[in-house]
Amino acid sequence: MTTRYELRVPAIEIHQRPDRRLYTFAVDGKEISKFATISRIHRDKDREVQGYQRPEVLSHIAAIRRYLESDDPLVPNALVIAFNDEVKFEAAEVTSDVDYAIPGTLVIPVDESIADEEKPGWIVDGQQRTAALRDARIDRFPVSVVAFIAASDSEQRAQFILVNATRPLPKSLIYEL
Repeated sequence: MTTRYELRVPAIEIHQRPDRRLYTFAVDGKEISKFATISRIHRDKDREVQGYQRPEVLSHIAAIRRYLESDDPLVPNALVIAFNDEVKFEAAEVTSDVDYAIPGTLVIPVDESIADEEKPGWIVDGQQRTAALRDARIDRFPVSVVAFIAASDSEQRAQFILVNATRPLPKSLIYEL
């Protein structure tokens, strides 16, 4: 069985600034663990903080999994993945008046024999959803992903903080809605 291959997914490259590109695509949620992992927070041998993700919340994952296994699940929120520079974008040959959104193919190298920390992607936002997708008793479930190429661990950490710094809705509003 081949453990090394390229996962080629239709994608849109979005130019937000001259030096900043986002990629949006859909992928089977069951496939994510083949190319992306979690950067768990820990201290290295010099006691420096490494990684950024907290431990999985098993009760939250179980609730999401039950929802995914229900009759009519919908997961509209995109996962956020930071890729290293092994991931490439191949632009399609199309003409458009829109110069900031380019259709094409995102090429993600997959090697099922490597350790998690060597995978080309790190989940910045969506670790609970990804874990629920992994564990759900379903054959497949396509999800939206927004990705970017991260130059460093510190850039991933900065994006993680920005994504998770929003103020949660008050419980009273949630119950009222």
